[in-house]
Amino acid sequence: MALVTLGCQVLVASTFAVAAISKRPGKAFAEFTRSTGRLLPPRVGRWRRPVALGVFAAELAVVVLTLLPATAAAGFALATVTTTGFTIAIAAALRRGERAPCRCFGAGGTPLGPVHLARNLVLIVVAVAGLLTALLSPAGPMEPALAVVTVIAALTVASLVIRLDDLVALFASSPYHPNKSK
Repeated sequence: MALVTLGCQVLVASTFAVAAISKRPGKAFAEFTRSTGRLLPPRVGRWRRPVALGVFAAELAVVVLTLLPATAAAGFALATVTTTGFTIAIAAALRRGERAPCRCFGAGGTPLGPVHLARNLVLIVVAVAGLLTALLSPAGPMEPALAVVTVIAALTVASLVIRLDDLVALFASSPYHPNKSK
């Protein structure tokens, strides 16, 4: 179980770290703030800057809490709550017909869609799995080789999650894509 916890820690922390870093002050944060305003219901859209700052702070907190063994469960819980909030906001925006660009990992301009909901559901499952394993099984010694393989696998999956928009665009433009006209 310790390897599952480790894998979840690396995947969640690295995903949230890239998300937070991509919102660095300046143009990237301004674009993220505008995108956040479009995701919020119109009546609370004026709160976009405080919400964007809260998201940034929560992402940083998830990274720190998740990586520290003593607070890993709290980090997983915060990741679950935060990602669930993102998922609800995206679903509500899509229902309103809003297709704001996803600024989850920086300057990408891909409009939000069902793929972002699916990505978030995967992250929620990983965070919940991490929470359960962190609470139910004490951290113990790990075989170093298995720990290295676990970290590499988690970083690989995190990279796929982070670059999901690019992967979807790559395969959508492929001549072999089933929806591509001939």
